[in-house]
Amino acid sequence: MTTATLQRDRQLHPLHVRRATVSAVEHLGERMRRITLALEHGTPPIPWVRLAVGDHVKVAFPHPETGQLTLPTVVDDRPQLPEGAQRPVTRDYTVRATSDGDDEGEDATAAQRVSIDFVVHGTGPASTWASQASPGDTVGLLGPRGSMTEPRDARRYVCLADETAIPAIGRWLEEAPEGIPLEVVIQVPDATGIVPLPPRDGARVTWLMDEAADTLAQALQALPPAPGDYVWAAGEAGAMVQVRRTAAELGIGGEALAPSAVQVDGYWRRGVAGRDHHQPLES
Repeated sequence: MTTATLQRDRQLHPLHVRRATVSAVEHLGERMRRITLALEHGTPPIPWVRLAVGDHVKVAFPHPETGQLTLPTVVDDRPQLPEGAQRPVTRDYTVRATSDGDDEGEDATAAQRVSIDFVVHGTGPASTWASQASPGDTVGLLGPRGSMTEPRDARRYVCLADETAIPAIGRWLEEAPEGIPLEVVIQVPDATGIVPLPPRDGARVTWLMDEAADTLAQALQALPPAPGDYVWAAGEAGAMVQVRRTAAELGIGGEALAPSAVQVDGYWRRGVAGRDHHQPLES
């Protein structure tokens, strides 16, 4: 058997700012809404790259009091707001699916509709908007700036996620190469967080219902990596620190896992609003 290289490939995209209108709202469960957005006519399409499960757009929301949506323009490949304009509230969300695109081959398509799955909880600006969204509502979409394709040659994928990373898990189940088993563990606060997932032969999905910070790290201990395995994890940053530490402690045969065998991303941090997930996990 050929040794896995576990290489991730990066593809950059030009920055575009798009205005989009809600065309459909689907209730996936008690805590998640799938909102499909139609891009304004003539807007550059959303790029789609197969197995780039972390692809995300920055969603810009209307002002909660005035309803006004002020979007930047792109100047020298950077967003620039009109002078004196108030910066809109933005949050990063996974591109769950696109549609109505022109086929550009197996790995890349471009589309005029994009579906985004929102976790609805609390009173934050994104959650509040998603809980009330209806056809005709408008938001802005910035990006994605690039796509990072996950390795295609793993022996096994071990995917760990909290509910904010369920959209990426859906993409894993749909897009991972055939014949490679997936071990998926998803942590949700309670049964209201469970949503339907795409079926896949060779995948085992385990739902864990609690809010403990070490739940996913303990789950990884029960699924020790073997040579050629690829560990992918995303969720609350503090919990992801523990997952990364556990992966390092487990290693393989007494040796540390190669950096290419582990990808851990902190999508959010408890008690911090609008955290930039590109920041180091410890920040």
